[in-house]
Amino acid sequence: MTYQEKIAFLRSYRQAVHRQEIIAQEIEELRCQAAWVTQALTGMPGGGDGQALPRAVERIMETQMLLAAEAVRAVNVHDQVKAAIDGVADPLRRDILTRRYILGQRWERIAADNNFTLRRVLQLHRSTVDRMEIA
Repeated sequence: MTYQEKIAFLRSYRQAVHRQEIIAQEIEELRCQAAWVTQALTGMPGGGDGQALPRAVERIMETQMLLAAEAVRAVNVHDQVKAAIDGVADPLRRDILTRRYILGQRWERIAADNNFTLRRVLQLHRSTVDRMEIA
């Protein structure tokens, strides 16, 4: 596996989490839209077909099922990425990878928390990923 392929694999968990966040935002938007759906209580003709609310609820339920499926996928990806990271023997290098690819921390924060320069953290990262064996 090339360096770029390893990076893509390690990033896959954060991407799965991001997809979950987007779907959750979509559900919230659908709920807001459904809240605006009201039935006309007047006797005036020309209203809708009366199915706007059931359609909105159906869309919300479909999107919630999509979110649940994405959550299962994210857990599976998490387990794979975590297993690859746990294969790194050096605790410092393992910590750098965990903070970046599991917790999603920025390089600057990882460097500051470990009292390293940004350059040193990136060097450690590169050498660690180069040596990783990902199946």
